[in-house]
Amino acid sequence: MIYDYVVVGAGAAGCVLADRLSVDPSVEVLLVEDGGPARNPVLSVPRAFYFTLRSDRYTRRYPTRPSPLGTPAETWVRGRGLGGSTLVNGMMYVRGAPADFDALEAAGGPGWGASAFGRAYRAIEDHALGASRSRGAGGPLAISVPDSGDEVTEALFAAAGAHGLRRTADFNDSDDARIGFTPATIRRGRRVSAASAFLTPARRRANLTVMTGTRAETVVIAGSRAVGVALRTGDRAQVVRVRREVLVAAGTIESPLLLERSGIGRPEVLAAAGVVPQVDSPHVGERVIEQRAVSLQVRFRGRRGPTERLNRWPGQALEGARYLATRRGPVATSGYDVVSAFRSGPGVERPDVQGVWVPMAIDETSEQMRLAPYSGLLFTGYAIRPTSTGSVHLASAADGGPPVVSPHHLQDEPERAATGAILDHARSIVATSPLADLVQDEVFPGLSVATPDEVVRHAIGHGGGIYHAVGSCAMGPHDDDVVDGDLRVRGVEGLRVVDASVLPFQVSGNTAAPVMALAWLAAERIRWS
Repeated sequence: MIYDYVVVGAGAAGCVLADRLSVDPSVEVLLVEDGGPARNPVLSVPRAFYFTLRSDRYTRRYPTRPSPLGTPAETWVRGRGLGGSTLVNGMMYVRGAPADFDALEAAGGPGWGASAFGRAYRAIEDHALGASRSRGAGGPLAISVPDSGDEVTEALFAAAGAHGLRRTADFNDSDDARIGFTPATIRRGRRVSAASAFLTPARRRANLTVMTGTRAETVVIAGSRAVGVALRTGDRAQVVRVRREVLVAAGTIESPLLLERSGIGRPEVLAAAGVVPQVDSPHVGERVIEQRAVSLQVRFRGRRGPTERLNRWPGQALEGARYLATRRGPVATSGYDVVSAFRSGPGVERPDVQGVWVPMAIDETSEQMRLAPYSGLLFTGYAIRPTSTGSVHLASAADGGPPVVSPHHLQDEPERAATGAILDHARSIVATSPLADLVQDEVFPGLSVATPDEVVRHAIGHGGGIYHAVGSCAMGPHDDDVVDGDLRVRGVEGLRVVDASVLPFQVSGNTAAPVMALAWLAAERIRWS
């Protein structure tokens, strides 16, 4: 079989690429996805991600190595199936800051600045708040924002306002210190994934072929050109040929692994994994940047918020029935109800920390993610522009075992300073009326984690990643950068990487939204090339 384009990975980027490239009826497009078709109705229920994140059917789990500073071995989770991580994520639609996209343009090449991403966002979005200078309406991706809250969220907004956070209807409309309901990829109480937004309509086109349950083992290179992809579906192996380009959109973990299995990477890493080096690219799998979060939870006086309506079967059944009848209620909301951004100190020019607030409490005594037996409020904060870098590398090409994931967190002083200020900020808000009037006590981490150094140590040892890793195939202008400003893999013609791995740094937000916009813009370059 031969196609004009082969897209590897049907996540946030791959679904957009498949859609935008197949618009041209003269080209044949193949989309390859390791996971399944993802038809389970539970996947469309927004708050069901608490369960689907634990499913081996819809996720792939990657064990990490302990870090030099003391981060323990953990597990990174990524979605699998049509839609990728947008099947199982918290649905937050946080786009990133214009200043960071302009910095991306300065670092990686022309055409990746704020004006280009703004144009892509306006084309992609069908925003419930309507079109504006910064928002789009009528696009394929539904974005909604709750228009009302409850006693807890209203108290939170008032307390945060007393500490300089402006309440905003559209969190993505500015880059100041602010707080608001979380924009989310939800339409009428149902999750909108990259697959349902972009791929489902595109699959009506005869020139788009989708293969699920199919793993891309290597990119086939002849001379200096990518000419196909070696695939495996169960026990069946095949090679599909490509007339124009292979587009790798498998994410920050899997994209560098595919390049390394194909002989593209650092020679000593490839040799240790049993791969014959073909292209010397020293930064494949390097420069991985992930945000590191620290959390705080308080217990309320009495029954407030949805925790005690959902922590037992009778309440779950009642709220489930309400959801089925109305598509409303706590089951119909995103993973994090409220989002905020703030400066970690007076000398910081722009917000450098993002906070997310959930008017529910988790059971701190359980190793599983489940609700507490009491009402409460959970806050999680993280530095949004960290710079400490780790790596993702192939362990062995022969055994198909897990890769070597070595995250490094909070090594650089600016992100340590930002992280050290997070809990003081959250505690100040929690201690301010009217929110303070609802609070009985702090459940965790407790007063033993108070000074900036204690907060940093706690974040390293007991915090968590945010599933926003970038950088493992970072773009840049130098000969040793993995991809150039057009996302072409250096040293191989007809091969590009289009996903979060090409971002050389975080763009002050979550990754799903900027990756979809990145793929939208990349598709234009690919079609014009």
